[in-house]
Amino acid sequence: MIAFILITAQNGRENEIAENLKKIPEVKEAYVLYGDYDVIAKVEVEDLKRLNELRNEILKENRGILYTETLISAR
Repeated sequence: MIAFILITAQNGRENEIAENLKKIPEVKEAYVLYGDYDVIAKVEVEDLKRLNELRNEILKENRGILYTETLISAR
């Protein structure tokens, strides 16, 4: 399953968060954005349970995250 996690970060923490995300095996890509969200991560996981666990791990490990929204790919 492929999903995209959109992240709103504390000002100035965007690069740090993107670099931390790149160290996680399930995170295939991570980029700093301009716009409504600050960081996007493309993740590949086995199922919804693992996606939820991964999102919780990301929140726990990155104190600068204010909000996340997850989009699951239809294909």
